[in-house]
Amino acid sequence: MRDFIKKIPKRRGYRFKPAGQRPQIVNLKFLEKKYREGEIVSPETLLEKGLVVKVKGRVPEVKILGNDKLAKKLKAENCQMSKSAEKQLK
Repeated sequence: MRDFIKKIPKRRGYRFKPAGQRPQIVNLKFLEKKYREGEIVSPETLLEKGLVVKVKGRVPEVKILGNDKLAKKLKAENCQMSKSAEKQLK
């Protein structure tokens, strides 16, 4: 039994980061450059346009930050957004 317990990995302490992945970040200025008026912004379209990359062969989670101004009207689907980006995309 002791040998079995010794083989199990231990994750003790406060210094270990959680195992979950963090979303990839996209700023509004990149959306302004790559998207046309009325297009839908989703992780799949961001991947097609080269703004995000796959993580372990999967489409990543995306968070849109509103650091800049957005002149075009776009719709966002399946993306996390900061409060300032949410105001500009609605």
